Order: sequence, then structure tokens, then C-alpha cells
Amino acid sequence: MDKTSSRVKNTTINSIVAILSKILIFVLQFICRTVFIKTLSTEYLGVNGLFTNILTMLSFAELGIGSAIIFKLYKPIADNNIEQIKTYMKFYQKAYTYIGLIILILGLMLAPFLHYIVKDIPTIKENITFIYILFLINSTISYFFTYKKSIINGYQKEYITTIINFSCVLLQNIVQIIVLLLTKNFILYLVIQIGATLLDNICASIKANKMFPFIKDKKYNKISKDEEKKIFKDVKALVLYKLGYTISSGTDNIIISSFVGVSQVGLLSNYTTITTAIKGFITSFFNGFTSSVGNLNTSDDKDKKEDVFYQILLLSFYIYGFISIGLALLINPLIELWLGADYLLSFGVCIALILDIYIDGMRFAGGTFRNTMGLFQKGKFVPLISSGVNFVLSLILVKPLGIFGVLIATVISRFFISTWYDPWIIHKLKFKTSFSKYIYTYFYYLIIMVVDFLICNKICELIAMDGLLGFFIKAIVIGLITITIFIITTIKMKEFRGLIEKIRYMIRRKKNG
Repeated sequence: MDKTSSRVKNTTINSIVAILSKILIFVLQFICRTVFIKTLSTEYLGVNGLFTNILTMLSFAELGIGSAIIFKLYKPIADNNIEQIKTYMKFYQKAYTYIGLIILILGLMLAPFLHYIVKDIPTIKENITFIYILFLINSTISYFFTYKKSIINGYQKEYITTIINFSCVLLQNIVQIIVLLLTKNFILYLVIQIGATLLDNICASIKANKMFPFIKDKKYNKISKDEEKKIFKDVKALVLYKLGYTISSGTDNIIISSFVGVSQVGLLSNYTTITTAIKGFITSFFNGFTSSVGNLNTSDDKDKKEDVFYQILLLSFYIYGFISIGLALLINPLIELWLGADYLLSFGVCIALILDIYIDGMRFAGGTFRNTMGLFQKGKFVPLISSGVNFVLSLILVKPLGIFGVLIATVISRFFISTWYDPWIIHKLKFKTSFSKYIYTYFYYLIIMVVDFLICNKICELIAMDGLLGFFIKAIVIGLITITIFIITTIKMKEFRGLIEKIRYMIRRKKNG
């Protein structure tokens, strides 16, 4: 099987498994979340959302090592250079062990200052510090195992780690639901989560050992000092780069908790439960492309790389545009059906939340090519500047605008500062083509989405039906209109033909066995 066929096959398998897994996980978590809300108070929702964000902030230290090492693995895996793979894997293991310990120590150091972060300590019977430590343990466990998952993913076999993860999440949610219904005990709920995370990592580790027994070999070449310096240079650049995005995402709930109240964090977390699940579903689908793009980027064919880049951009538009329009018009009716009118936030908050999803999603093509091309040093301060602007804007807007002000600050900072750099540097240094094509394409897609949203919104206003039936009718109408408009407006594009050809290729391969 040639490299192109292998890439298409692996991407297809990884994406299909990811889609099925995320759909099932979403259903499970939706049920578990419903039981959580019915058995525990809104304060628990706020605590859950807040501590999740704090630990996201702390975990920024991890963000550089993974991408830098995975990038280093692409070529030796493509060349089947076992000795070099072993060298990087041993270095990866050591690095992640240190990172896990650092995050654990930083997290423990933050514990005495929780009362400064939480505006009003929620009225729950459990000790807030103990709850935070359980969240911290759950967040740090994976660092001691994740290097084993990386080699499975590096060989374009993400579907294996996806299946293992799904099995553990399935078990976790079933046991959590039973525990909540029988005991209403939040501590047990968190302990089960820790157990499932540990089980997921142990199973993936055992599978990696069986698939690649050479990673257990104690005889390996140590990484050279020059290579180590180069990796750490890339790591520092990636930490700076991704820290910006982590801060932008992680500070929102902290600012809302500090200035608006932890109960509002709880209301927002119902929305982010839905959006995060959907984003996770889409991200898992697109992650199936990452190792294949990394494999493609070991070649010297600039034209093919650019073609694939714009095909992925079009696919990102189809998926994120479709999801964004649907969520913008249907997320409030969904929350009302699910929890009731008392749990609703304003339409403006919904729009700001969905805009952030679309803008962030359209970064996938640029971010993936940047990382898999090893352009770690370029633009490392751009997201940090964006996060600084976001933080200042959030502090300015939270008083007059509340939650909407915090969310729209994130949208503004990301769109005007950090959206454009990755595609620009890729076109300049790798594709050697004009960046104007990307600008035109991006805004063409944005105009299509805005027009489609206005049409769908107007038609939904004419549908005088509420309840579950009204929700499904509106969903079907929005879906049909959006698909029609998206296809009509992109059918003559080169990247559309490229996507269709890849789909035909996969169908032919399936028919031929």
C-alpha cells in the first residue's frame, strides 16, 4: 500500500471511530449531567466548571512537549527507524513525568488561595479544598502514561486509544449515575472519575507495550545535547504559543466567578457541557487527520500540501459553520427542553459562545500544518498578546455586560489578533504563495455563514411551534437550508472537487475490499 493510500485509510478509520465514540460519549454525558443537576444543586455545577478551568490553566506546562515530540516522531516512524523512536520515547517519558510532578506541586500551592478566586464560597457540605485536590489528582494522572499513547497516535492508529477511552468513559458514566441516584455523593462522583482516568491510561499503556514491545527495551541511545536543546527550544516556543490560548479559555469562568458569581458559572457550564461535547466530537474527527498531515509534510510536494490545506479549511467550514448556525438558533430551546426556562442565558451570550467555537474551529488547518511542519518558533508571542488583550477587555466589559462581556472579549481578541498568523507564516515559508488567497477564502466562508444564519433565523421565526416537535422541525429546516446553501456556494471550488475525489477514492477502495 502506498503512502497516500495508507494516509487516507488511517484517516478514515480514525475519524469514523472518533465520530461514533463521541456521539455515544455525548449521549452518556448528557444523561449523567441531567442526573447530576437533578440530584445536586447549582452550586455543585459552578464548582465543577470553575475547578475544571483552573486545572486547564495549570496544565499549560504540558502543551509544548507533546507537539514537539510528536513532530520528532513523524520521520522516524515513516522510515521505521526503531532506534530513533526509542530515543525519543524515553526522553518523552522523562519529560512528562517531570511535567506531571510540576503541575501537581503548582496545584497544591494554589489550594490555600481558593477563597480569593471563588467570589462566594458555595453552600455545600463538602470541603472545597478537598474537592479541588480531587480535581487536581484527576488532571495529573495522565501525564505519567501519555507518552505511551503518543506512539500509537504517531503510527496513525488513534482509533485504538479512542476505543479504550470510550470504554472507560462508558463505565465511568454508568457507575456515576448509579452513585448519584443512590447516594447523591459528590465526592464519590469525583473518585469514580479518577478511577476511570487511571484505568484508561493503564489500558492504553498495556496496549502500547503489546503493539510496540521495543519501547520497553532498556537499551537505547540517549538523545544528544544539541537535539535536547533544539527540542527544549521548540518546547518553550510552544508553551508560550499555547499558553495564550489556554489563558483565553481558562480565565473566563474565573472572571465570571469573581465578578458575577459562582452560580452564573453553573448556568454557563450547562451550555459549555453541550458545546464542549460537540467541540470534542469535532476535534476527535479532525485529530484523525493530524498524523496523516504530519506524514504528508515529510514530503517535498508544496502544491499537494497547499491543496490538502485548503481542502481541510473547506471541511472545517462545512462542519464548524453547520454546527455554529445550528447551536446559535437551537441551544436555548435545547436548554429549556432539558432543564427548564430558569436555566436560560440571553441570546447574546449564546451568539458570543458560538462565535468563539467557529473562530477557534477555523484555526484547525493553520494550527495543524504549523505544528506538523515544525514551525514552533514563529509567532510564539501572538496568542500571549491575544490573551492579554482578552483579559483586559474582559475586566472592562464584565461590569457593564456581565457574562456576555467576558465571552465577547474572547471573540474579539482571537479574531483580530491570533486568527491570521498561522496561515500567513505557512503560506510565506512553506507554500511560497500569496496569503491573499486565504484572506479571500476565509471571508467568503464567513459571508456565506452570516447570510445562511439570517435566512435560517427568519424562517425559524415563522415556525409557530414550541416543545420537542417544534425543536425537531426547526433543526431539520436549519439543516436542510444550511447544507443547500453551503453546497451551492462552494461546488465550483477546487477544494470541493478535491474532497469529492477523496470520498470517491475511499468508496472505490471499500468496494474493492
